[in-house]
Order: sequence, then C-alpha cells, then structure tokens
Amino acid sequence: MKRTSKNKLLFLPRSQYLSRSKYLLALLVACVLAASAARADSQTGHITRVTYVGSTLMIMLDTGPPTSCSATPFGWMMVPASFTSMIAFVSGLWFRGDAAAKSLGVYTSGIDGSGYCQISQIDTQSAG
Repeated sequence: MKRTSKNKLLFLPRSQYLSRSKYLLALLVACVLAASAARADSQTGHITRVTYVGSTLMIMLDTGPPTSCSATPFGWMMVPASFTSMIAFVSGLWFRGDAAAKSLGVYTSGIDGSGYCQISQIDTQSAG
C-alpha cells in the first residue's frame, strides 16, 4: 500500500507501533476487564421464589444475586412497579409452572434506597 494523504494514519513511524504481542496482551486484558465488569451486575439462573410486595415483584434465582447486589436481603431482587411488562412476563412463567425450568439472564442497577437489588432487564435466553 502506498502512503497517500487519505491513509497517512496507517503509516505511523515505527516507534509509535505497539508490538504484536503487546497489542494482543492489551486486548486480552481489556476483554477480561470488560467481561468481569459485565458480570458484576448480571446473573443467569432459574427463578426459585416469587413474592409480590404492593405493586412490585420480587424474585430469587437459584444462583443467587449478582455480585453488585450481594448485600440484598436474603437474595431477593426487586422488579420496580413501573416495569409492568417484566412483572407480567415473570408472573406468567411462575403461574404457568415454567419458571424453574427456564434459564433467565437478570441485569441489575444495584441496590437502591429500599435496600433491595433493582432489576433493570430480564433476558429470556430460553424462556418464553
């Protein structure tokens, strides 16, 4: 490839290149950090218990809460009342008797002022 004004960024002086091994190491470290950060507020598992508190829904997973929610009381995670479609979906699975058989990915936003872990998203994976 010939150096032109359009591709001059591809041709950096040799001193500005990372060696291939350093580049791969940096990429590996970045991937590991991204994966560990993603897992801190998410958990995959099967619903083992459901309870309704007012207009909110609370669930427990067989794998427990994510690490970012390890201090939530007894492992309960709360679906806020405003997430009506999520409440309807989980209630349907529970009352149909399929909740323990279906694997769900649960994403949380941490523990709020209520003291409970707040669920922000449920990925159905194999449920539905």
